[in-house]
Order: sequence, then C-alpha cells, then structure tokens
Amino acid sequence: MKKLLIATLVASTALAGCATTGSSNTPVQTVKHSQQPDWVTQPPLKKGLAYGVGSMEIYGDQAAAVKRAAELARVDLVSQLKVTVSGDFSNDTTEFSGSGRQTEVVRTVRNYVRSQVPEAELDDVVTADTYIDQTYAYVLAELDRVQAAARLRRDIAATEQQIEDIAALSPEGTRLQQLQPLLPALTLFAQRERLSERLQLVSMDRQAAPLSVELRQVQDDIYRRIDQLQVRLTVNNDGGREIEGGVLEALTEQGLRIGGSADADLQFDLGATLSAKAQSGNHYVFIDSRLTIRDQSGRILSSFSKQAKGVSGLQDVARQKAARQVAALMADELAATLVDKLR
Repeated sequence: MKKLLIATLVASTALAGCATTGSSNTPVQTVKHSQQPDWVTQPPLKKGLAYGVGSMEIYGDQAAAVKRAAELARVDLVSQLKVTVSGDFSNDTTEFSGSGRQTEVVRTVRNYVRSQVPEAELDDVVTADTYIDQTYAYVLAELDRVQAAARLRRDIAATEQQIEDIAALSPEGTRLQQLQPLLPALTLFAQRERLSERLQLVSMDRQAAPLSVELRQVQDDIYRRIDQLQVRLTVNNDGGREIEGGVLEALTEQGLRIGGSADADLQFDLGATLSAKAQSGNHYVFIDSRLTIRDQSGRILSSFSKQAKGVSGLQDVARQKAARQVAALMADELAATLVDKLR
C-alpha cells in the first residue's frame, strides 16, 4: 500500500495541473465494500475506458483523504494514457522567411502565445468507486475516451470557427493596422493546439486533429505579417548609443526589419546605463535597459526596465553579449505587445 501511495504522489508532482477536471469539485460518494476491491491493485481493463487509481493515508479527516485520493487518481489516469502515446505530440510549425527558415521573432511570438494558454482539461473524468480501510482512502477514476474525444473534437471545431470568422475580416490601413484585428487568432490557434494534443492523448486511434490547409494558410499569413513589420530604433542617451550597433545587429539576426522613420510600423525607444567590473580574469558588463514601444502615431504600447549581463575574458565581448541580451529582451517585449496589448 505504501508503494502505491508513493507512486501516486510522484505522478502528482510530474503531472500537476495536467489532469485538473471540472468533476473534481463534485462530492465523492464513498461506497461500502466488505473487502478490498480488485481495482486497488489492478485497475479494470475495458475497451473505450481509461482508469487511474489514487490513494491517500488518512490523517484524521477521512473526507479530505478521499478528496486527495480522487485528485491523485485523475493524475494517475492521465499518466497511464501518456505511457501509451508514442512520440511527441503534434506541433504545427510555420516556416517562412527569405531563407526559408522561421525567424527568431516569429518563434518568440509563437512560444509566448503558447505559454499563455494552459493545457486543455479533461472534464470527462469521473469517480467510479472508492474504498476506505483503517489506514488509506482509495479512489478509482474513470474516463470514457470515446465521449471525451467527441467533446474535444466539438471544442476544436468551435475554435476553428472563431478563427475562420477572424480570417474573413478585410482590415485596411497600414501594415500594423491590417495585422491588429488578426492577432486574436494566434491565441485561438494555441488553444486549438492544446485541444489537439489532448485529443491525441485520449482518442482510441491516438490521432491529433491535423490543421487544415486553409487554416494553416491563415496562420502563416498572420506570422508573415508579423515578419514583415518594420521597426525603427531610437536611442536617447549615451549608454544607448554605446550598445546601439550590437542591439541592431542582434535584432536583425532575429529577423526584425529595421527601417527609417517614414516606413516604420513600430518605434523602439532605448535608453541604457552601463556598468562593468573585472573579477578572477573575467569582465562583467551590466546594462540597465529602458525600452518603450510606440506605434506610428506615437502612442505608447509597452515599456519595461530590465537588466542584462554579459561575461567574457574580454570587456568588448562582454559588452556585446550584454547588448545581445538586451535585444532578446526587446524581442520578448515585442511578442507580449503583439499578443496582449495590440487588440
């Protein structure tokens, strides 16, 4: 019994948040058994159904132990499903740029969007049975995989419809003005990807929902529009001018198009304060950077103050490394601006 408890606790740590379900708030009904049911040591095997078993030692509060065991049973259920999935979950990758490679800026935006969308939940998990002895509470969780897959397909279809509604828009104006109404679709694509991953986990055929050619074209078009945005960098103090060359080089390598004031869609106002020290043969350069992102009308979209650090045996190299880190911070802020603030 102790081994079972340890296993479920380990599964809980590894998969925290993965198996949260709407049914977890439902009161667990304790079924009286004259003896320990078989599922405590050997979960049932039934076609179309998945099971998980959780156990928790009772420390005075029986109801609390049953509730925790139910949570662990759901975690164990998801763990069992993951064991039988071969390979990684599907991940649609958009690739485009002059060289045929996805730019770092696009990857940064894509990764940021995905990080803001939680994993899809398994609301279909139910408590099938419970058993309590003198020391432990046991819970058997059950998932109807056919029913869960059907619900996930409906959710995917609803999400795709929302994307299609956005794609039907015909925005006019500048590059940024045309892009802005399309940006909410990025979050919808990320939500659809999460749902598709969950579908692959629970469906009997272990198949995700492939992105249609039409929807892939919509996704590619949005990222291509992001890729085509032009940025103007303006430095407003001596520290900014000292790192301007390194920042511009790094931004260009990331895929940002650097333009002049006339054709820029966004303006980056950069200020910096540099400090350095030498220790044990290494040079440390610290840059306190201040960035403001503005649109063509001068409206402030975002701003931050963050520190970057570069370390090297040569001071110039340390400064270059710190400047590149500033550029990476700027790319991260641009991603957050596009996803969260340009709506």
